[in-house]
Amino acid sequence: MSDKDTILVRAADATVTRRIGAPKELEVEVLAENVNLFLTHVEVMLQKTPEDVGKFKLTEFTVSAEVSANGKLVLMGTGVEAAAKGGLMFKFTRSPATPSGKTT
Repeated sequence: MSDKDTILVRAADATVTRRIGAPKELEVEVLAENVNLFLTHVEVMLQKTPEDVGKFKLTEFTVSAEVSANGKLVLMGTGVEAAAKGGLMFKFTRSPATPSGKTT
């Protein structure tokens, strides 16, 4: 395996202390497959999200994910904003509606 085929990932230890471990080489192909799977699941969530929430329009949707040592993506919940600096952030913006009312 060459350096072109791997990427370094520094993942948190699974213990309660959540200490950061040493960087680990991860196959880029494994990470790419897991990102695609994660985004497929996010797509399902987005399709079920209403455009209007009360008097407000929902135009953007931001999702943060943490990469585990084995390359899996984990949705980041409340209280992990600081940790998101080392994760992946995906920002989705609704496509503008066409005159027929459908989004492009």
